[in-house]
Amino acid sequence: MVINDQLVVFGISNQRYALPINNVSEIIRMMEITKIPNTQYYYKGIINLRGSIVPVMSLNLRLGLEESELGEDSRIIVTELDGRKLGLIVDNVYSVTRYSEDKVEKPESVSNENHFVEGIVHHEDDMILLLNLHEIMD
Repeated sequence: MVINDQLVVFGISNQRYALPINNVSEIIRMMEITKIPNTQYYYKGIINLRGSIVPVMSLNLRLGLEESELGEDSRIIVTELDGRKLGLIVDNVYSVTRYSEDKVEKPESVSNENHFVEGIVHHEDDMILLLNLHEIMD
């Protein structure tokens, strides 16, 4: 049982999701996003993060959900994978939590169609969808 792994737990569309903390470089408040024409509908544009240009997407839209209204609790989770950065707009960020691999149900038992979900984490009385950042970035 591995219990050293940590997840950033966040919410979109009244559901809890998570990403491994080692893929999250920082969490920032919403800021001005510069729109870029002729991009996928889920890309909202780019931000200038301390001199670094970071593309930003609506995670709701990327997952096929309805877009949420931005609020005071909305955040951009800046992720990094294989040297690429991507900002994900989420409704709110709940916590950083530890989890054990034996509490993760593999998605094959749920759906073979959903490549965005890597697993379902059973945490206390809650179920958290563990996202596959590779698939989200593709």
